[in-house]
This record gives sequence, C-alpha cells and structure tokens, in this order.
Amino acid sequence: METVDRGPRASWSESLGADGGHASELDAARVAMFGTAWERVSLGVRALRRLFRDPDDTTQVLLAGLALSAPFFPALLARIERSAEGRRILAEAPTIDSHTVDFEHLRTLPATTLGGAYARYLEDNGLDPDLFQPPPGLPPAPRFIAQRMRQTHDVWHVLTGYRPDIAGELALQGFTFAQLRMPTSLFIATLGTALRAPGEARRVLDGYRRGREAAFLPVIRFEDHWERPLEEVRRELSVRSARA
Repeated sequence: METVDRGPRASWSESLGADGGHASELDAARVAMFGTAWERVSLGVRALRRLFRDPDDTTQVLLAGLALSAPFFPALLARIERSAEGRRILAEAPTIDSHTVDFEHLRTLPATTLGGAYARYLEDNGLDPDLFQPPPGLPPAPRFIAQRMRQTHDVWHVLTGYRPDIAGELALQGFTFAQLRMPTSLFIATLGTALRAPGEARRVLDGYRRGREAAFLPVIRFEDHWERPLEEVRRELSVRSARA
C-alpha cells in the first residue's frame, strides 16, 4: 500500500490527540501557521479551559496566545512599524532576561525607579526573568514580538500597579486587550472574570479603559528607563497606576 506524505500538518494534528492534552508550543506554532481556523480555535479553547481550571498553568496562556492570536499578528506588527521607536525595537530585538539585564544593579536602584520596582517585583513574587523564551517554529518577526510581549508582561504589572493574583492578572488582561487588540487577552479577561472572579468585573473594565488611555507600550524600550522615577515614566506613558 502506498504511503502518503501529508506534510507538516499531519505530524502536529495527530500528536494533539482527542483532547489536545499534550500540545506543545511547537504544536501551537504549527497550528498558528498551517492550521485551519477551526484547528486554531479548537486548540485555543482547550488551552483556555485548562487555564481556567488551573490559573497557575501559564503554559496554557502561551498556547492560547499562539493559536488564537496568529491572524492578528500582521496588524500588530504594522502598528509597531509605524513609529521610529517601533522600528528600532524590531531592528534591535532586545530581550529582558539575566543575559542582557544586570539585575544586581537593578536591585541597588531605589524602589521608586522603574528598574528598582521591577527587580523587587520579580523577587517579591518569586518570578524568573528567564522563564519566557521565544516560541519555536515562528518566523523571526512574530517570534520576537511574542517573546517581547511575554518578557515585558511583568514590566506592565509594575507600570499598572496590578498584582500577580487572579484579580490583578484579569485586570491586566483587560489593559492588554486595549493595547494589543488580541483575542486571547479578551477571552481571558471576559471569560476568566465570569468564571473565576465575577466580583472583579468593574476592575477589569477599568483596566481596559486604562489601556486605551495609555501610550502604545509595545514600542517602548523599557531598558532605557530603568533608572528613571517610576511615577515619571507613568506620566510620560499616560499609565495611571491602579495600585491594586
């Protein structure tokens, strides 16, 4: 019997299984690039269901983001490319991790500076700056953008004042949707609030409003602002701290 080569789609679609329980980031990247709309939605919904069952399973956020937001990446890339700051970010492709950022120095900065507040935020919450690596299997531009959004997520926490608990994460997702216009943030903010924290609906809506008021943060090279007063950076970027 002749063996038929069904190309790259067969390997990942079959590997997901009936419930998608073993999807990896590479699987999600292949679905994002080669999958049908139904396959992207199916993988994304499965990841969101697991996330809502276990909010600490951040891997599911990454999988859902790749699967559900892929069609919206060209629009985000175009927005970034419109400004000189955005073109610089894309050209330099900076990373925020222990290989490129002197966290020992940041810890010596006052807590009232962006860098000092960021270093203390990571330390106080037991967060690893090396956790978020670029997703495999994507072209260079979306690969960098995905990593940049992951690595600046905690900087956004510091800027907005949202804590890394369920209420704070949901509010930041509202803020993030206003900034990026990606469906993953919308689904997490709305469905997550309805299922996990219905009493936080006003705060999540306020997060969305704050995100609309703020400057477009994906083009900001935060590394250039570590030593500046946090409140000064907030004013410059029109980010009102929620202090929550």
